[in-house]
Amino acid sequence: MLSDLLSDSVRAAGLGALMKGAGLVTRFIPIPQPTLLVGPGSSGRLGQAIAGFGHRKILIVTDGIISQLGLLRSLTDALTVGGANYVVFDEITPDAPIPLIEKGIEFFKMHDCDAIVAFGGGSPMDASKAIAVAVANPKPLRNLAGYLKGLRSPVKIYAVPTTAGTGSEVTVAAVISDPVAGKKMVIVDPRLVPKMAALDPSLMTGLPPHVTAATGIDALTHAIEAFVGNWTTPYSDGMALAAVGLIFENLRTAYRDGNNLEAREKMALASTYAGFAFTRANVGYVHAIAHQFGGKYHTPHGFANAIMLPYVLRYSLPAITGRLALLAVLDEVGHRAHLEVMALAESCQVGHPGHGAIVVHDFDQGADGVKA
Repeated sequence: MLSDLLSDSVRAAGLGALMKGAGLVTRFIPIPQPTLLVGPGSSGRLGQAIAGFGHRKILIVTDGIISQLGLLRSLTDALTVGGANYVVFDEITPDAPIPLIEKGIEFFKMHDCDAIVAFGGGSPMDASKAIAVAVANPKPLRNLAGYLKGLRSPVKIYAVPTTAGTGSEVTVAAVISDPVAGKKMVIVDPRLVPKMAALDPSLMTGLPPHVTAATGIDALTHAIEAFVGNWTTPYSDGMALAAVGLIFENLRTAYRDGNNLEAREKMALASTYAGFAFTRANVGYVHAIAHQFGGKYHTPHGFANAIMLPYVLRYSLPAITGRLALLAVLDEVGHRAHLEVMALAESCQVGHPGHGAIVVHDFDQGADGVKA
């Protein structure tokens, strides 16, 4: 093959040019933005709004813990009062695998639903999006992986995030697991962006500190990678800067005092802003490697990002020093942004490889997975 005859430097230069070109193209792709309801009780207000839209039956996609804790009540009470019919599929697990998504698809069809409410963290959000596109485009999920693989528009999605990290309530992608290949696969389509989303901090007060920390660093990773990458726009820069500032100001507080509604709400906003940023500007090697760990070991995504972020930033410093310096100055996070990131992660006791089951040789395997 011709590529085998090219030097690494030539291939790298060609790939860099290709990626920059792709970034220019993405600037002109219209990406919808959901209507956001923000503040305590906003999940109930979202239920009131959805009830007025005349859906035949709504599928609520969540996990068993959220269902057992009663976090759905504000939403479902509002739906009931508004006369809306709904059913709950609460079997979603972390890194939802293809067979589970297929079960959700059958559940949607069996109950004759025509809309979905994604309620939970990243896995229910991603599962909801995968169900929505697969129902409208009946073919194997693996054939929907990639960019714009569905001809028909997904069914309508509404979102209620219960963690402040993924930003999935505003993004164009769904990440699910392929247990056969031992990898994660990504479905990308601008029509996957939810129509409305509720950022309800009262649903997040019960999050354990370690989940608060990992999801918060996930949002930070989204914002930083969007800011230092090659696809940046003035809009993505603004969203990324806003997110980083809010995270440095509020993550420690949310970690130490989970009942602080102000900190929880600001972290929810930071996650959303970071979602806006990376939806337009993309992410980078931190996510690429973290997804390999998630696919192989089911490492929580935020935790894997927290491990990789300082290493990737340090490795990338020669190429991104100027952008990191600008980020540090504009957000007043310190003179050396990559060290401030490490300090933030350590203060929340997340991100050191010794805290988890990932060992040194896995970093090489993760990098090999990115190159494959």
